[in-house]
Amino acid sequence: MAKLVFLGTGAALPARDRANTALAITGADPSSSGGLLIDCGGDIYSALLRADIGPDALSDLFITHAHIDHIGALPSLIESLRLGGRTVPLRIWALPPVLEVARRLVGVFDFELTLKSWSFAVTFAPVEDGQELTLAGIEARVATMDHSIPSAGLRLRLPGGDVTYTSDTQPAASIRALGQGTRMLITECTYPRAWEAGARMSKHMTAPETGKEAANCGAQTLALVHRGPWPDEEIWAEVAEHFAGTILLPKDGDAIEV
Repeated sequence: MAKLVFLGTGAALPARDRANTALAITGADPSSSGGLLIDCGGDIYSALLRADIGPDALSDLFITHAHIDHIGALPSLIESLRLGGRTVPLRIWALPPVLEVARRLVGVFDFELTLKSWSFAVTFAPVEDGQELTLAGIEARVATMDHSIPSAGLRLRLPGGDVTYTSDTQPAASIRALGQGTRMLITECTYPRAWEAGARMSKHMTAPETGKEAANCGAQTLALVHRGPWPDEEIWAEVAEHFAGTILLPKDGDAIEV
């Protein structure tokens, strides 16, 4: 079985007990040299250590989009991996405009991040809508979402069933196309119903919209991430109005087998 770790479950503004949303998947393919990290905002290296994921444990990083809470810690992550003793290559995947931001972020620190003489290779690989690829030994499919900037989600074929992660998005047909029949849908749930106007302005989802999207996908389980400061009970109740399956509101550091 693979292990899915919710390294962070918060929205753009971190809370006392909820950091920026990021995920790690390990153990999906015993023949693979490492696991998969999705997004790198906040203090991502500390979150990895708390999850007992060491500097050589991840082979691939998929960055969903270029908002600060999803990409802002990239230079720090690369440097921390070096200081932590990493020796294996790191492959960074993203949509082309996201990769451009990633390259510029690393370039700001080129006096320190001298990747040509680094202790491990760092490569940048573009992806596109509908592309099928292999991430850390996991068969995956990319789909673009409907967010305020270019953003992409993933469907991952894991031993216990497919897991779909949308990243940041407002309701969109691409969610249903990517997540149809998935065992688990992991998606953002940034706002409660009362904040629908804010959701439309920033192209995020409200809790009722999240429930509807999960129901339309036919997902068995729904895990809510990128959550704002509202009480979990309020969010759960609004989602449950539209989705009858299992609803998870993971805490930072929670891990499940899939």
